[in-house]
Amino acid sequence: MSTPASSSFRVTSAPDVVYGVWGDKRFETASADWVQVPGAEVELKFGEGHPSSGARFVATFSAEALCEDNNRDGQGVLHATVFFGDEQGAPVSENHRFATARGNPEWSSHTLIRTARFEPRPGSRDVSARVKLKVSGAGGGVQNWFLKVERFSL
Repeated sequence: MSTPASSSFRVTSAPDVVYGVWGDKRFETASADWVQVPGAEVELKFGEGHPSSGARFVATFSAEALCEDNNRDGQGVLHATVFFGDEQGAPVSENHRFATARGNPEWSSHTLIRTARFEPRPGSRDVSARVKLKVSGAGGGVQNWFLKVERFSL
């Protein structure tokens, strides 16, 4: 488990490691449940042959996004966030609006940043960063995306 999210933190050194992955294929969903963007994942593990010290991770996800309203009422939403293992990165909310269906929807660039902190502990765990999407009253998707994850040791 990550520690409860604090609303701020201070970084006094460069990241220990910076990971990057990207894709140009369009991925669309009509799911009201979180679904992973194919390939938008950075493997992050602790213990058993992997660094076991605690860490703070900062993930930045940028993509061209489109949200098309199912009900034609302008309320359709494409939600996006980053999960670290099974936990959502901070800030966590029920309203992760990445793109909306207002006006004349078209592909446009959007970015989000999420963070998680994991304290040192024995045993192994997978806290891989995965970008996930879901929609409300809409269909939507991303293309030409980039995921960057910075790791800062505690």
